[in-house]
Amino acid sequence: MAIATKIGIYTEGRHGVLSGSQMEQMSGAELENAVVSTRVFYRTSPRHKLKIINAFQARGHVVAMTGDGVNDAPAMKQADIGVAMGTTGTDVCKEAADMILIDDDFSTILSAIEEGKSIFFNIRNFVRFQLSSSAAAMGTVGIANLLGYPSPLNAMQILWINIIMDGPPAQSLGVEPVDQDVMKRPPRALSEPIITRSLLENVVLSAVFIIAGSLYVFTHEMGDVKVSARTTTMSFTTFVMFDMFNAMCCRSADKSIFRIGFFTNVPLCWAVGGSIVGQLLVIYFPPLQSVFQCEALELSDVVFIVILSSSVFWADELRKMFYGRGPSHTHSR
Repeated sequence: MAIATKIGIYTEGRHGVLSGSQMEQMSGAELENAVVSTRVFYRTSPRHKLKIINAFQARGHVVAMTGDGVNDAPAMKQADIGVAMGTTGTDVCKEAADMILIDDDFSTILSAIEEGKSIFFNIRNFVRFQLSSSAAAMGTVGIANLLGYPSPLNAMQILWINIIMDGPPAQSLGVEPVDQDVMKRPPRALSEPIITRSLLENVVLSAVFIIAGSLYVFTHEMGDVKVSARTTTMSFTTFVMFDMFNAMCCRSADKSIFRIGFFTNVPLCWAVGGSIVGQLLVIYFPPLQSVFQCEALELSDVVFIVILSSSVFWADELRKMFYGRGPSHTHSR
């Protein structure tokens, strides 16, 4: 008890303790109720460890267990996450484990949890960007066709958007630096999917802005005449710039980019910068102009496109501002 009290696991009067012999006298249901308030289990055998793990799992908890000996292997195998000691652990223990703690330092587990949470949130950011971009592309072309207009984007432009424009920024979202607040958030439910309702709402918000902006430029430029190279260049470039601003939005689900910092994700900065340079080459480099059926734009056109396409960024910043004022949310990043 002295060790548990010293390291902050146990407080007398608030937490319970349970011995192996006491567990022997309990039914399964009694043990499930007892583990809720118990902080210290002592004088336990391998079968007691199995009972403890089963009791926590029966209550819907995700259970991790560390061990180093052969007798720990059955319980580690039963646990959701088995962590073996890398230096002192036996080969049998390591075989049964899901992870190996190479330095045998328990504090390293915190770093692993932090990295794991960050990876999960980055996957969500990646999915959000890809879904919103794909939905916007399909929506832009589909709605234009339903309204009787020609397609705002030709086949080469759509390929350019999907492969060159979306690829590098999307991959860069997967290496977003770890959020310093990630460990302050409670664990997510085991059954919680990657694609949640809030994520889909964000996807729809971004897609609506991209579709509306791209179609506005397309119809405004087309007027009463047929689709020209300028018309497709304007709508194509507008869509691409919307995509770049959307990539910046997808860095976090609830934190403003002004809090995160514009340049903290260096790979994303390079990806967005490279994508913009690539788009400028498509517009102004004659060999690429003929391939993508584009023509050079005036500086005023580019400024207009940047201002219009930034609307998706500012809309998302407003959403995050009101999001932060609401009830506590746990699914950021």
